[in-house]
Amino acid sequence: MRSRLRWIRSRGQHVIVERNTTYTSEVFVKFLVLAFLLWIPVRILRWGDWIPFAGASLYLLWELGRINGALGELADLWNQQYQEQQEAERAEHYRKRGQQRNQP
Repeated sequence: MRSRLRWIRSRGQHVIVERNTTYTSEVFVKFLVLAFLLWIPVRILRWGDWIPFAGASLYLLWELGRINGALGELADLWNQQYQEQQEAERAEHYRKRGQQRNQP
């Protein structure tokens, strides 16, 4: 599954992550609709009032998992993008450090 987050490229190493501006309200509305849909059979069958919100909270857990996956995807993209640059900087650092140790 692709994330809803996306890169906005900018100069240097600064990268901004943009997401849908209505994301939080969209999740909240879906939660309320799901709770209401679960509330109807609860009222008919006379179960406990907490069951719809417990069922709808499973959606929130699923959404949290999606966000976690999206952030992992962005971290992988970041690491791939800057891996060569980091390796070059690391090699340069170790080269300078080796030269400093060899000087009397």
